[in-house]
Formats: sequence, structure tokens, C-alpha cells
Amino acid sequence: MLNRRHLRIKVFQAIYSYLRGAKNDLGVGEKELITCINRIHELFILHVSVFTELQRFASKRLEERRNKKLPSEQDLNPNLRFVNNELLMALVNSDSLQKKVEQYKISWVANDDIIPKLFKTIEASETFQRFMNAPEYDLETQKSFVLKLYREFVADNEILQDLFEERSIHWSDDHYFVCGYVVKYFKGFTSRFAQNYRVPELFKDLEDDLEFVKTLYRQTLVHNDDYQAIIMEKAKNWEADRIAILDFILMKMAVCELINLPSVPVKVSLNEYIELSKTYSTPKSRVFINGILDKIVPDLKEKGELRKTGRGLMN
Repeated sequence: MLNRRHLRIKVFQAIYSYLRGAKNDLGVGEKELITCINRIHELFILHVSVFTELQRFASKRLEERRNKKLPSEQDLNPNLRFVNNELLMALVNSDSLQKKVEQYKISWVANDDIIPKLFKTIEASETFQRFMNAPEYDLETQKSFVLKLYREFVADNEILQDLFEERSIHWSDDHYFVCGYVVKYFKGFTSRFAQNYRVPELFKDLEDDLEFVKTLYRQTLVHNDDYQAIIMEKAKNWEADRIAILDFILMKMAVCELINLPSVPVKVSLNEYIELSKTYSTPKSRVFINGILDKIVPDLKEKGELRKTGRGLMN
């Protein structure tokens, strides 16, 4: 589920926190970083669980109306499009999802008014009414409907965000990443997954990705002064205090990757940190960082410090 860019961002944030004095123990900082990354999966499961709760609430309400003393024709023969939505049913019946809900101790009991209120809002929407009365009811229509509900009523729902952030203050940083993962997960649903719709694992390769994170975090901080010297050698026209701390961190992480992560191609490392600078630093940082790193690479090669293997040999 997590890609390397997201992992780099989490390491970047952790290094910034450490260098700003929020942490003074490298081991503790590393442990908190890994915990923070692992809990991203919990946030993903929380987002997805909203839909299982909505489906269960709607099903329960239909059953209650059907069992009234004097049920109406609509109570006895309701529109079942929402509760029978193939994607929603797959989520409700997913053993994989249920195990994660139990593992993360996710429960809506303490906030039992949120789902009914949310469903009421959804039910009154044009999106809901259009779906319930549309001539088409194929799988793509059902998936598209769930995706619209997610984007319109769940992804940026302030009440849900506040509730989720009560579990972890760090999740505000991961919100938009998780939204992207949920959309990708829903889009990937097909009928063959109907009986066994599994939730994605957090890491593509657990051992490899964790080693990447730990090496990038620890080695960047252990060699902080060394990497700063390498950077300043190529930035002779700049005083160190004129270079933004975020630029320094991004460049130090890039140097760390070049030296300590032999399976990552040089171009990948350079491009990733240039891309991150567009989001996390100043408008001119991209050009500055690109220029400095381009000067550093030949020196590392000449000194024999740029040793790439396997995938790292790719241009």
C-alpha cells in the first residue's frame, strides 16, 4: 500500500522533528517513526469501516421498518440498491477487513450518532437519489457511486477527521495519502473479489521497506555533519544559515540514499527529492537542490562511495 515516496516523507518529517529538538534519542525517534508509519494502516481501515457501518445501519433500518405493526408498501418492498451494492457487501463480508477492525480495536459504539447522521445526509443528496433511481445497476455504476460517496461525504468530513485525530494527532499529515489509497482500493474491486475482498498490506515488502526507512532515518542523522560538509563544499557561494533547513534535510537524505542504499538507482533518488522540494520547500528550492546534487554525484563516484547493486544499477 505505502510507496517509497510516502516513506521518504515520513522520514523527512521525523528528521525535521529530531533536528528541531523535539527528540534527543535516536533510538526513541526511530521507534516512534516506525509506529507512526504502521498506524497509517489503522487510518485506512477506519476510512473503509465507515462504509461497512453505513451498510449495516441501512440494512438494520430497513428491517425495523419491515417489522413495524403497520408497514407501508414501501416498507415491505424497499429499494435495496444501497444495501445490496456489491462493493459494500464485499466490505461487510470481508474477513480480512473484520480482522483488521478487531486488531485496531475500531468501534463506533461510543460515537453511535455519527453514522445515522451521515447516512441521513447521504440519503438526502442528489448523488444518492440519482443512484437509487438510475436505469443502470451494473458493477461499474455501483463502484462509481461508492467512490462519489467517499469523495463527497467521507474523505473531507470534518467530524470524521476530528474523531480520527483523537486516536492519533499525526494522522492529519497522512490524511490525503490515505484518501488516495482508499480510492485506489475501491477502484480495484471486481466481481472476483466479491467473496474474499482482502485489504492491502501496509508494505509491499515488509523487510525491505522497513530497512529502507531505518537506514534513511538513522544514517542521515548519524552523518548529519558529514553530509552537511559535502553539501557546503558544493554551495561555496552560500552561507549555511542562508540555506533553508528543509532544503538541507532533503539534500542530506538524498546523499544518504546515494551512499547507503545501493538498490535505489541514482536518478530515482535525485528525482524523488527534487519532487519533494516542490511540496515541502520554497519555489526556488527545486533548482537549487538539483544543482547541488548534480555536483555531488560525480564526486561520490570518484571517491568510490557510490556503490550501486541490483536495481540500483538501472539508469
